[in-house]
Formats: sequence, structure tokens, C-alpha cells
Amino acid sequence: MKKTMQTLMLGLLLSTPALYAQNLAVDSIEINTLKARVYADGGIWEMETWDDSTYKPLLFADGIWLGGLNGGNLHLSSQEYRQGGIDFMPGPISNDVNAFTKYNKVYRVSLQTLTDFKNKVTVGIPAEIANWPAHGDTLMGEAYYLAPFVDVNQDGHYVPADGDYPKIKGDEAIYTIFNDINDRYYFGGLGVEVHCMLYGYKTGGIEDSILFKEFRVINRSSTSYVNSYFSIFADFDLGNARDDIMGTNISANSIFTYNGDRDDEGPSGFGTKLATCGIRMIKGPPADYFNGFDDDKDGCLDAVRDANGNCIPENQVTGVREQILLSGSMYYNNFSSAQGNPNVPTDYYSYMKSDWPGGRELIIENPSGLLNVLNGDGFVQNNVGIQTTFAYPGNSFDTSGSYSPISPVNWFASPSNLADQRMLANAGPFTIGAGQEFDVTYAFIWSRKQDTAHGYNVINNKLAYLDTLYRNQPSRYVSIPKYHSQENYRVAYNQRDNSWWILNEGKDKLDFKLYNTSGQFLSTFSVQVNSSLLINLDKLSSGVYLIVNEKSGTSHKLIK
Repeated sequence: MKKTMQTLMLGLLLSTPALYAQNLAVDSIEINTLKARVYADGGIWEMETWDDSTYKPLLFADGIWLGGLNGGNLHLSSQEYRQGGIDFMPGPISNDVNAFTKYNKVYRVSLQTLTDFKNKVTVGIPAEIANWPAHGDTLMGEAYYLAPFVDVNQDGHYVPADGDYPKIKGDEAIYTIFNDINDRYYFGGLGVEVHCMLYGYKTGGIEDSILFKEFRVINRSSTSYVNSYFSIFADFDLGNARDDIMGTNISANSIFTYNGDRDDEGPSGFGTKLATCGIRMIKGPPADYFNGFDDDKDGCLDAVRDANGNCIPENQVTGVREQILLSGSMYYNNFSSAQGNPNVPTDYYSYMKSDWPGGRELIIENPSGLLNVLNGDGFVQNNVGIQTTFAYPGNSFDTSGSYSPISPVNWFASPSNLADQRMLANAGPFTIGAGQEFDVTYAFIWSRKQDTAHGYNVINNKLAYLDTLYRNQPSRYVSIPKYHSQENYRVAYNQRDNSWWILNEGKDKLDFKLYNTSGQFLSTFSVQVNSSLLINLDKLSSGVYLIVNEKSGTSHKLIK
């Protein structure tokens, strides 16, 4: 691990506001191949995967940055490692001086607990249901409705004794509420309240390698902000963190990391079967009306493409409005330089706009192809060259023509540039109106495979279908007794070689049919009793497929 806890805690002790960071509540979500520790301010502190006999790191930290201008003054909240204090305090916007203590919690809920509660399996009310932060204290200026819940009798109040329970997604979920009322920077934060849900599924399928993260951002202040940016901060660590390089997939609205060499050495490394990990922005902040850009890259200028493929023009009356999906990406290095750690608010804001601090632009520098050491790093001293808003886009480009590059440029990260990098997925500019709220969603996905491109193609294929997987999440129901029944087979995904298997643990032969997502029948196959079968997808193109159990009708999603 590249950053020891001792070093971080020493940094935290250097400033009084940072004392809060030492006391932030933390809890973990552990689901199938992934484990993530989450703080009460919504940030992940280590996401790991189980590898044979131990956990190995994929991501060291993530967080959100939000900045905007009011009267020419920059208001900013930018979570990194909390060394100099924390920008996001636990809890909603409140007048309660004890709000930090009251809301310094990570609310972890499992679908199984909810199901047991609804089926009256449990005795009494489980703590995770009883302590759910559904309502705020209005006498302290807090909003009454906070965390979402299922209101069984529809009386508008969260009363678990009446059968009410938390409303979550996935099989396991973590919920946090936090705000950015702080004075860390010149003009402080924006006065926003953020609700965050991190969740995942247990499916025996591709969802096992995904965590979804959804945000509800509410401007509780009476101030509007222009030229605002929302950024996802990510410090990836693929096993050995010293040999990772960055990439951007513009069409998939994603940033990702992969190995710069063929061996991820060291005790925390993945060896020659290299891991990759990426983040896809699935839903972004609202674009300003009629700004002249195709912000969601759907081919509709100042319009939204509907389910029938039609472009529906933006309309302030009906609320039809584009969202901004990855307008830029950026990186910086973990050292003090013109390409290094940000120090003042304008440094952070520059990175959010995909610029270097001090006024230099990100330049497509000496594009030379995948894993070629001749690729430049995008920092040009005289600031001359083709400007772009995306760091290392490879050959991906913006087909809408709204952002550069708008054609393939062959610019990848150089494998000789193996610095300890932080990455940003940016969305902006947009206006945050007083009292306005918006949603942002992104997802983590990882993979592991030995191939000649160091995992580059593998992670890009997965990122390309992540939006479809989000829109077609597995169905989950509360209060259905059959949820407890055990399946007599499993559909399993092998991360090592990206293969799919059916494990028949029952007493009967199983028959399956394979379809594409258009419903076209492709093949049929059987799995004998107490045996396993490799699902052969070799002759199929990359995409999402369905296998259907002929007896029960149960379907399972596969991705190649």
C-alpha cells in the first residue's frame, strides 16, 4: 500500500479542523469480489478485492469535488485525504451545534435484514432499520425528509413499528448524509447537502465486480453559482501502485487505470494476471438550457433522445434538459510541481476544468499509440498545441463534436510515466440555482486478465456496457419468502480469465438457452448433475447476453 496510515494520521494532526477527520465514522460493504470502507462523508477509503488468500487494493480513495462562482468568488469543496481538514461534514444542513455527533454515522443495510423484518423472521426492530435517518429535526432547520424509506401505510412518517423500512438498492447498501458548510477556503463551500448511496449485488454474474454510487446534491443556500463543475476524485491503486497508468474512454464517459508493465510485482501486486479498474459516469449534473452543446453525447443538440430514438428539445416548462456526462478528465501527480498536488482553491478549480494550475492547458502531446513511451504527458511549457479536455483518450473521441478531441488522436499514457497519480472525471460548466437539487451516479468496475494490452481492452469492453447494466439492474424484492430459498445451481464469473460457468449442485440435469438482448435465440446446452460447465462465448461479439433456465424461466445476464 503506497500510503501508510501512520503518515496520513500525522498529516491529520497538523490542523485543528482535521481533528474531525480522525473521528469520522467508518463502515464497510463487503459483497462478492469487492470490499470497500466508507466514511461518514461519503468517501471510500480503500476498495479491495479478494485474491486467492488475501485482499489486494484496487482503489485507495475516492471523493467528490464541487466548485462554482458567485460574484466572481470561487466557492469550493474538494475531498481528498482530509489532511488539512474536511470539506464535507456528516449530517444535513443544520443549526444544531451537535449535528456532527448526531449524524456522524454510516448507515449500512442489507436486503436480507429488510426481508427478514417484513417476513417477521426477526424479533423486534433491527438496529439498521430503527436508526435509519429518514427525518431531520425541523426545529433545527433540517429538512424533514432525508433518507428514502418505504411508507407502508402512506402517512408520510417513518415508523418502523408500522412496518416502514429503508428503501435501498442492491443486496447490500451504505447510506451517508453530509454537507459542505466549512471555512477551509477563502469563500467557503457552497452550502450544499449531499445524500449518497453505495450499493452492490450478489448475482454470481457480472454485477459481482461492480459497485454503484448515487448522489443527491441539494443546494440548501439562497445563493446561485455559475461556471460550476462536479468532479469525481479517484486515487487508484492496482495492487502495486507504482506501475499504474491512466486512460479515458470518452464515448463510455469513463476514466480507468491499467498496468504500465507486464508484471504487477510485490506482495500487494497481482503478478502477470493484471488487474484493471475504472469509473463510469452514468448520470451527470444538469446542463444549462440551450448552451449549444450536446452534453450527453446522444447526437441531440440541446435536446434529449427518448426511448424511441427521437430528439426532444429542451424545455424549461416541462423540465426536459440535457445532463453533462464527462465533459473532461484530468490527472495530477503526487508531488509538488506544476503538474502536482493542488495547494489553493484555484488549483483545484483548474484541474476540474481539465487545465493545469497557473493557466496552462492540457495539450495532446506527441500521440504515439498504446504502451508507447514516446507519448507526451500533456504538459507543454509554452502552452502551444491542440488543446483537449480529456487526458489520454486513446483513440476514443467525442462524436458529438462538443469536446476535444472530436476524432481519433492515438494519445495514450506513456508506460515510462509511472508516477503516483490521482485522476478526475469532470462535468461542467453548469449553473447551480438557489434551492436546486440534482443527481449524479457513477459506478466502479474491475477486471483481471492476462493479455498483451495489459488489460486495456478488457476494462474498456466492460466500461462500454456498464450503462446498460445500470439501466437493467437485477430485480430485488422485500417480503417475498422465496428470497430465502436456495438455488440448486450458480452462474459464476471467473475474474482471472473472464469466463462464465454454470455450477449444478442439485439432483437434476439443467437445461439452458442462450439469447442476445434482442431476444434472438443463439444456442442451447445442458449441465449434468453435480458438475460444472463453461459457457462458450468465444464466437460471439462483445456485448450483453442472457441465459434462461428452461424449467424455471429464470434468466441471468452475461457480458463478454
